[in-house]
Amino acid sequence: MSLSTCCAAILAALGSSKVSAPGNFRYTSSLSSYYSLQTSQTQPDCIVQPASAADVSTAVTILAANSANPACRFAVRSGGHMFHAQASNIAGGVTLDLRDLNEITLVNGNADVRLGVGLTWGEVYAQLDPLGLTVAGGRIASVGVGGYIVGGGLSFLSPKVGFAADTVSKYEVVLANGTLVEATATQNSDLLRALRGGGNNLGIVTRVTMKTHTQGLMWGGTMMHPTTTLHNHLLAFIDFNKATGYDENASLITSLVYYYGISHTISTQMAYTGPPSSSPPAAFSDFLSVPWVTTNYARVNTMRNVTVEAGASIPGSSRNLWWTQTAVCNLQVLGAAYQIWWDSHSSVQNIPGIVWTMTFQPLPPSIYNRNPTTNSLGFNSPSRSNQPLVVIQLLASWASSLDDAFVRTKARELYDSLTSELVAKSATDPWVYLNYAADWQDPIAGYGTGNVAALQAARTKYDPNGVFTSRVPGGFKIPV
Repeated sequence: MSLSTCCAAILAALGSSKVSAPGNFRYTSSLSSYYSLQTSQTQPDCIVQPASAADVSTAVTILAANSANPACRFAVRSGGHMFHAQASNIAGGVTLDLRDLNEITLVNGNADVRLGVGLTWGEVYAQLDPLGLTVAGGRIASVGVGGYIVGGGLSFLSPKVGFAADTVSKYEVVLANGTLVEATATQNSDLLRALRGGGNNLGIVTRVTMKTHTQGLMWGGTMMHPTTTLHNHLLAFIDFNKATGYDENASLITSLVYYYGISHTISTQMAYTGPPSSSPPAAFSDFLSVPWVTTNYARVNTMRNVTVEAGASIPGSSRNLWWTQTAVCNLQVLGAAYQIWWDSHSSVQNIPGIVWTMTFQPLPPSIYNRNPTTNSLGFNSPSRSNQPLVVIQLLASWASSLDDAFVRTKARELYDSLTSELVAKSATDPWVYLNYAADWQDPIAGYGTGNVAALQAARTKYDPNGVFTSRVPGGFKIPV
């Protein structure tokens, strides 16, 4: 088959080992490795697999030069974990698959590590765990470095270091004109701040340098509880997520889960990054005192163990969607969210393969107040009171494309019902976590007018022709 103009030009520049078309084994292999079926079933004209930042520069230069050609639209893929069909893949354009950018190099006496953005966090932890080191990375092993880090990044280390992006001291970025630049506190500092939460709007990040942290064995894992213990869980969650006295070594995610044809359950994933004692950390005592069904929560864990366990699924095995909402954390909010989720599950419970999950994730001031002026996330607003917040997320997975429209409708209805309830309780917060947002949400607008203006200024400076705004349809865009 003949290649499109841009695919042919990139093939001529990079060679057949880095550009594949439909029918090619590498093309099929790349598609099959996406997390969600919606994404793996999206068919680009070609897939480009750069081996270096120079390769990325060559591809971007060709794509930008053909901006009037619809076949030269493109998508950028790191781990390929986002469910949106065009977030990291594209129909009828060019997909840049960055997974061969997989460098892991310790620098500055092991105080920092350079990471290629095509790595997954599981690969990073597998290299750092034996050295007694870790980074503020993803909480699911299959998530990629690149997309996660420009979306902000919530980590098991976030209570003591802030968002993962806050620990990045250097971004290496290919701009829309093909130039490779560095963004640090002293060089292109406005770009550094913009990339800490600005998504895929300003260039293609090819490598990041992150601060490392000492990390040995840790308490971590997951416990499963019956839903009859809900009230105790909500009380424990509120006490855990307190504004003062929060144990900054402790993190957890509490999930309300309906499994198709099986049951409802409460699943709590816990991680303690402080020195492990012989007994479980006191921060989790309220949760551990609740009668449980099963547990693999234990002391002898590593960061990789905990993150692999959290995301144990076969790539491309299901269709997925999610959305997120941030709210004030109190018993009324959590109870209302649970009831709305519970009422909604009956409408989807007969969909083959459905898993219908609502998660509660603590967002204490120790996370969002740590670096509010050096990222783009919007926590520098003086209007936000110093109180615990909760990130509420719906995650849905199912088997058949025939159910796509129905599941999307029911997910949106659940979101609208929850939002209405939060508004009525004066419990909403404007922040929307970009990495958890649905394709119909607008997380960047929630960063506030000052941060949006700074992002707009950075786009004008570093991408004056709006290549990453207009030629990359996936992701969340800085408002015009």
